[in-house]
Amino acid sequence: MTAPVRSLAALSLVVVSACATARPGQAETSEPPAITHVENAGNYAVQDRFGEDPVSYGVHWDSLALEADEAGNETTISGTAYIRSCDCEPNMRPVMFLFNGGPGASSSPLHFALGPSRRNRQGEETTFADNQDTLLRVADLVFVDPVETGFSRSASPDGESRFLGVEGDVEAVAAFIDHWLEAHDRSGAPVFITGQSYGGYRLANMVPRLGELDVRGLVMVSPALDMGGSNGDAGHVFALPTMAATAWRFGKSSIDAESEPEAWENARVFAESDYLVALQRGDFLEEADKLTIAEKVAGMTGLPTALVLEADLRVGTQDFLENVLADENQLVSRLNTAVTQEKRPPANPDRPDGANDPSLGLGRSNKIISDDIGAYLERLTGLTRDDGYRSLNLDANFAWDWRRSGKRPVFSFDATPSLAQFLEQNEDARLLVFGGYRDLAVTILETQYALSHAGLPQDRVKFEKMVSGHSPFDEEALRAPFAEAIHDFIVTAQDQEEDQ
Repeated sequence: MTAPVRSLAALSLVVVSACATARPGQAETSEPPAITHVENAGNYAVQDRFGEDPVSYGVHWDSLALEADEAGNETTISGTAYIRSCDCEPNMRPVMFLFNGGPGASSSPLHFALGPSRRNRQGEETTFADNQDTLLRVADLVFVDPVETGFSRSASPDGESRFLGVEGDVEAVAAFIDHWLEAHDRSGAPVFITGQSYGGYRLANMVPRLGELDVRGLVMVSPALDMGGSNGDAGHVFALPTMAATAWRFGKSSIDAESEPEAWENARVFAESDYLVALQRGDFLEEADKLTIAEKVAGMTGLPTALVLEADLRVGTQDFLENVLADENQLVSRLNTAVTQEKRPPANPDRPDGANDPSLGLGRSNKIISDDIGAYLERLTGLTRDDGYRSLNLDANFAWDWRRSGKRPVFSFDATPSLAQFLEQNEDARLLVFGGYRDLAVTILETQYALSHAGLPQDRVKFEKMVSGHSPFDEEALRAPFAEAIHDFIVTAQDQEEDQ
């Protein structure tokens, strides 16, 4: 178990900005500090899989005041940082910033997948132990909680904020990264940034704001790169291989294969050829040809031919999830098709189907409050809060503003042009992307299509396909390979920079 070298009894709360440091007991100024910094000066250690000696580190929590209303209530964005204790030059030591998606998700999934502590939940009990998969040996880690997640808050008591939207969110996260680096004298450090799911979309939209930062690499986990890319017939083409591989795993598919990836590939060939052509024909598709395609889709996906025909060959994701195991009265998760639960009325019928997914574990509330994470942060940093750590906040998701500001001539959900431009202008930066064969929220084929149709420098792009759902680190057998891929990505990027 991770243990402090110093006693937690001697706690200190320090408020710092890039310009000044205030000590507890001093009068507060009228202007809020750039960064509120909380730590207890404790030293910790973790034994990882990447070296023989334990890694010593310190932990702190930082909050940035983005703006304040007339009453002085602040909108904040915060994050937890793990800094290795070493004799290394701070501006030579890489810093990795990490965030999840949603929108409305805190960084807690990545936090306890790649940080030095692992969160183990068994029923109502949660414990924290050393995480041997942590990346702390090769980079300092900063886990960012966007506005209205974690302990980040809107100034408005009802949670409304201009930062709950595509552009405001990007502004907030980019500001946190800039201010954090400046406040901690790390502005010249090599930077890596990781975003999962919507976090990939955030990251792709954010790269134009990274300015003069020395960004060596971007990591995207199941990224929603083109939020409109799965609309229309393309979405059905993207989803079919994952549906077929899912059905194959449950013994419901006609596909002859030895593995899930092989079943997926078999279906992909059909999806991008005969199936795609049939969908493009639309109303001009002959009835006999339509029946042939419907029978093929039904055989691959384990669905009744009548259902496929009723859907005009375009079976929706939720229809598949509810029907592929209908004979067993099981509902399949779109976030991880290996996860199922007995069909029952949704915990909250007023939410979209995706919000009641078996993998989310939401009750009637739209928020998941994780008091154990709050207690963990208090124990390691001295942070005391009584408003609850928000692991997931779907109220923020439902309030999201997808519109662009100003007079943009084009309205698009595609963030890959920004990503392509960034990589073109930053010839040393590289991109690592993960996708899961069991992910029906962001399918592998959708990601593969986005990555291969954006003009990206393919020699600096690596796409790792894993037999996993939306979060590869949720699979016990994949935690190590997932961490090792990112570890090697950081090391390689650093080695290449040193060789130049």
